[in-house]
Amino acid sequence: MGELTFDTHIMEEIRSGQKLPIVERFVTISGEAPTMGQPMYLVRFSGCNLSCRYCDTPYRNEINEILTIAQLCDDIDRIRISYPGIIILFTGGEPLLEPRGTIVTDIAMRLHDVQFYVETNGSMMIDEAAPDNLHYVLDWKTPSAGGGETFCVDNLHRMRADHDVIKFVTDESDLPYIKEKIELIRSKNESIRVYLSPQTGKIELTKLADFILSNKLNAAISVQLHKIIWGEKRGV
Repeated sequence: MGELTFDTHIMEEIRSGQKLPIVERFVTISGEAPTMGQPMYLVRFSGCNLSCRYCDTPYRNEINEILTIAQLCDDIDRIRISYPGIIILFTGGEPLLEPRGTIVTDIAMRLHDVQFYVETNGSMMIDEAAPDNLHYVLDWKTPSAGGGETFCVDNLHRMRADHDVIKFVTDESDLPYIKEKIELIRSKNESIRVYLSPQTGKIELTKLADFILSNKLNAAISVQLHKIIWGEKRGV
C-alpha cells in the first residue's frame, strides 16, 4: 500500500489534532500481553518519535487515510456492534504523539462501554486521570533497540496496577539491563505487571524462561501470537 500525499491545509489539521493520520485498521487476534488471544480491532496511527532497530513496522510513517475524531468513533462503534465484546488497540508508530494523547482519552470517554488499549513506547507521558476503560501497554525500549534511555520514568507513578503494564522486547544481550530495570520498577510501583517478549530469532524461549526463574523475577513471558498464527504478514 503506497503512502498518500496531502495538501498543506490537511497537514495542518493533522498537526492540530483535528484529523488523525491512519496507517491501517483491521480486526484480528491480539498477539501480545496482556490481551493475547482476544479478538481485537487494531487502529495504527501514523508517525513515531523513535527508530528502533528491531521495529517490525517499517511502514509506520505511512498515511493511508485521514479520519476526524467523530469518524473514528463512529467506526469503532460500528465494529463493536458487529463484534460484541471486542477490544480496541491504538498503536503505531506512536499513538500518543502530540496532540493525540488527549484525543485518545477523549475517545475512550465518549465510548465508555468499550475497552481500549494503547501500546506506547513509553517516551510520552500517559494520562494520570485516564478513564477506567483505557489501558496502557508501555514498551520499555532496551539497548538493542538503539534508542538510548527513552522511557519516561515518571510514568511509573502514573500507572495503575489493575490497568496498565510494561513490556520489554528483548534479545539475549538485553537481559542484565532488564533485570536492573525491573528492580527499578518494583522500587517505584511494586504492583505493575511486567512482560518479556523475545525478539524473533534473537533469544530462545528456554533462555528467557530460565532468566525469569533463576532471578526470581515477578514477570511473565509474552510471545507474538499473531506471528505464530499468520507469520510475518501485514494486516493481521
